[in-house]
Amino acid sequence: MVLAAFLATQGAPLLGMHAAGQIWNALRLTAPWLSQAGDVIGGAIGGGMVGLLQSLLLRSVRWLWIATLAGIAVGAAHALYAPLALVAAPAAGAIAGLFQAPDNPRWARAQAMAAAWVGLAAMLPFPRWTAAAFVVGAALLSAWGIGGLPRTNA
Repeated sequence: MVLAAFLATQGAPLLGMHAAGQIWNALRLTAPWLSQAGDVIGGAIGGGMVGLLQSLLLRSVRWLWIATLAGIAVGAAHALYAPLALVAAPAAGAIAGLFQAPDNPRWARAQAMAAAWVGLAAMLPFPRWTAAAFVVGAALLSAWGIGGLPRTNA
C-alpha cells in the first residue's frame, strides 16, 4: 500500500492535469482554474488508487470511498498552497484511518505517519536513497498498523 501511495503521488498529478485538460477542452472553458481542478482530480485519482488497493487487500468497499475523499482533501490543499499538502497528507491519512477502522487507533496513527513519510519522500528534493528510506520506513509503519487490525474469518 505504501508503494501504491508513493506511485500515486508521482503519477496521479499527471493524470489529474490530463483529465482536467480534457474536460476544459471538451467544455471549451476559459476559466483560469485548470491547474487547481487538476490538483483536485489528481488527488481523487491518487486516493482512489490507494483505496482500491486497500479494498482489494482488506476486503471492504468502504476503504475505497474514504481514501478517495482523503485524496481529494490533499489535492484541494495542494491547489490552495502547494506546501500545505505536506501537512494535509498526514491529517487526511489519520482521519481516513479513523473512519476505516474506528475501533483501532493504531491503524489511524500508522496511516498518518506513513502518509507523512511518503509525502516527504515524494515532495521534498531528497537524494533517491533518502526518499527510498522514507518509503521503506512508511511500509514498516503501515505493516505495523495492519497488524493491529482485527482478524476476520473469510
